[in-house]
Amino acid sequence: MDIAPASLGVIAPVPRSTVAAIYLAAELGNYLHLEYSDAFGPGHAWLPLSDFTVTNAPQLCLDLSGPLAAERFYRAWQANAAAAPSRLDLSLATAIPLTGALGSSVRIDCINAIGPVDAWVTQATVTLTTSPQLYFDLTAFRQAPRLYRLVPLP
Repeated sequence: MDIAPASLGVIAPVPRSTVAAIYLAAELGNYLHLEYSDAFGPGHAWLPLSDFTVTNAPQLCLDLSGPLAAERFYRAWQANAAAAPSRLDLSLATAIPLTGALGSSVRIDCINAIGPVDAWVTQATVTLTTSPQLYFDLTAFRQAPRLYRLVPLP
């Protein structure tokens, strides 16, 4: 009986975490205050997350305040009462820490955790400006679970 040769490729696990991605729709130029609370109701404090001037429509704000809470509420308010009300849309993003020498580049590939083993897709190529530097996969939410690999580039 002949046994066909087999090969095994091992890819180092890529550390990652899930963060809240808040998309704020508001008039360009408005100054917004974004706050969060891990409980809702009287007596629960709202904590500041970010203050910024809206420069994009929608504006993306990532909640990097700590591990993703089991329950978290967000609100935005603006000092300009005459402006149209802002709208918040919540999503999730996968945060991947990248490390290496400043100026070096890393290619981030992803693949569905279940499925073909040779269907890697390039997610992004990032040149490191700080180390560690976070990369955010904003496309993973509501998709099949993904695996990632980091490929240093020359």
